Amino acid sequence: MKKLVLGAAIAAALTATAAQAAISVDANGVPVINPADTNILYLSGASAAEKFIEKVITDTSVPAVDKICDTSKKMYKFQDPGAISQYAYLCERATTNPAVPSNKANILIYKRSAGGSAFGVSPIVAEANGNTAAATIEFLKISSACTVTTPALAGALTKISCAYDPADATKHVVHIPDFGISDVDPGQFSGNNAPIDSSTGSPYENVTIDDVAKLTVKSASALTFGVPVTKNLYFALQAAQKSTGAVPATCVVGDETEACMPSLSSAQVASIHAGAIVNWNQLKVGTVGLYDWVNTPANGASAYAPGAPYLHTCRRENGSGTQAQSNIKFLADPCTAAAAGTQPAGDVGALGLGEGEGYPMIHENNSSGNVDLCLNELQDGTNAPNAFENTYGVRWAVGIQSLEKSTAAATKYRFVKLDGVAPTLANVVKGKYRDWAENTFQYGNTHVFSSNSTENTALKALTNAIIKSSGAPEVMAALNNGFSHTFTTAKGAYLAVPTNYDPQPNGAFLSTRPVNPFSHATSAVSVDNCRVPSIYNNGAIGSGDTGL
Repeated sequence: MKKLVLGAAIAAALTATAAQAAISVDANGVPVINPADTNILYLSGASAAEKFIEKVITDTSVPAVDKICDTSKKMYKFQDPGAISQYAYLCERATTNPAVPSNKANILIYKRSAGGSAFGVSPIVAEANGNTAAATIEFLKISSACTVTTPALAGALTKISCAYDPADATKHVVHIPDFGISDVDPGQFSGNNAPIDSSTGSPYENVTIDDVAKLTVKSASALTFGVPVTKNLYFALQAAQKSTGAVPATCVVGDETEACMPSLSSAQVASIHAGAIVNWNQLKVGTVGLYDWVNTPANGASAYAPGAPYLHTCRRENGSGTQAQSNIKFLADPCTAAAAGTQPAGDVGALGLGEGEGYPMIHENNSSGNVDLCLNELQDGTNAPNAFENTYGVRWAVGIQSLEKSTAAATKYRFVKLDGVAPTLANVVKGKYRDWAENTFQYGNTHVFSSNSTENTALKALTNAIIKSSGAPEVMAALNNGFSHTFTTAKGAYLAVPTNYDPQPNGAFLSTRPVNPFSHATSAVSVDNCRVPSIYNNGAIGSGDTGL
């Protein structure tokens, strides 16, 4: 009886309307965080999903019933000014979403992207196994030392810069994350996908079946990935493939429409990421190497030539979900024992090797933002004071990114086709484009959420509200409007998953309700990104230009 009374009391507290407490600011306009009127959550993981998380929390286009923040009020975004891998979002709670707890007026959500998806899994597993020391990680520190960089306006994000340094205790806070997000399911973080402990240089322990059993894992969405290449390489490939007929002869070099996009095959991408291609002349245009072909004036593509023929790759580090999905899709790692023979190549800096020494120039980056920096500087031959050290000049480079990374005329890189298919949501839904993964949220079954108190029950409710909103097709549609690309007028990176929502009839793609009919799960087993995706629950494959 006592448990029933306590449960009713907690339920009443959660549904009671908290007195609205407007967010107060100091003399410099920096918000003052008051835990008494603010539900505070710590989220870590997947840097590729950074924009996705931001939009779910703060975007004005999210349907009212799915909103987390009241987007008509002032909202605040805190971020580190350096590597751009730590964020926090402060707002007044949305009163239109019944799943958002009303015990407190405001919401503060820390989002750590440093270390990528590994930190959406490893600390969660560590806490579930009783290792609180390993579960405690660094987050951004919000204080009066932060600086407002954009004006505070209702319905918009006020940006605030906060100095961050994981080695300086005055410039970070430590906390056990309440939940994590990863680009692939937690069971994939083993072998080459296991994260590296920066303090020892050794891999963390593999995530096991027993570890996963200690977590609550919830599918979030299907995220489409692509193969980005520096802009000069894009146009060089376009010119070369136009000469061989792979790109239509009617295309003009520089045309960025889908019909004129150059392409790399899955085998070529696998060779690049396995370190089997060192020199761009290993890719042939007829009988001539690509680098030599472009440097032949008669071919009219010399303007796109790099300073040297050495291949550069801007990849992610071990433990990144973006890297893990790439390893899964192109190298079958860790899906089969045979994958050990084609491991992803490691960082050239760690090996102390330079160009011309017979090794591909692999640059590991700890966030998707740093992959951008790597591609940008190699395209322009610049070396700005940031996380990537470009001592090479202008080079052709290949990267790994999700379609959350929008491209525009001014962008330094472009996505190419894969096996002749453009990376669009419609092509994923038709079963034509293969480079996508199902991401997941997870939290420990014994996390503080399980404590029977009003505060912790509210935090669990808020966490589940974020997860629920993150997966709704209408939310996917609203978020996709923010992800645009030069090769298509159709925007987007995300699809809702069929394990949570029914696809459109006949397997059709509908941008206003984007649901993937394919899944790496079945009606009997949960998502496993090593499993070849198939139509879920006896659904339908779309007709039209699917080749059927």
